[in-house]
Amino acid sequence: MAIQIRVPLTASPNPTSLPRRIDFHQTLRGNIDGETILAVYELDPDSDIWFQDANGKPTKTVQRSLEVTQAQADQVFLIRIVMQRGPGTGPLAMVEIDQTLTDSSGIKTPDSFVLNLS
Repeated sequence: MAIQIRVPLTASPNPTSLPRRIDFHQTLRGNIDGETILAVYELDPDSDIWFQDANGKPTKTVQRSLEVTQAQADQVFLIRIVMQRGPGTGPLAMVEIDQTLTDSSGIKTPDSFVLNLS
């Protein structure tokens, strides 16, 4: 069984101005204790919205490892990522953030949400 999204991806604050640290929230359920899930967050490559990597450099893709500690139980995850404006098409009033979750069996589960910009 693949990872289950129990509560879809959201972010706060929403709406927001940039640059700012954004808190991504999501509730997942896995079927294996101690399973590591790879979460990949992606932005439109042509937009003027960027993530910041650990070194403060702009990037369109961010990866995080999530650990499902207890099988068959809902688990809330909080991921914090700084977002900023940079070169690209814009200014935008909203940006779609795509997410792909990959479980230990290689099964991919997509999710996405729209962040409103002020």
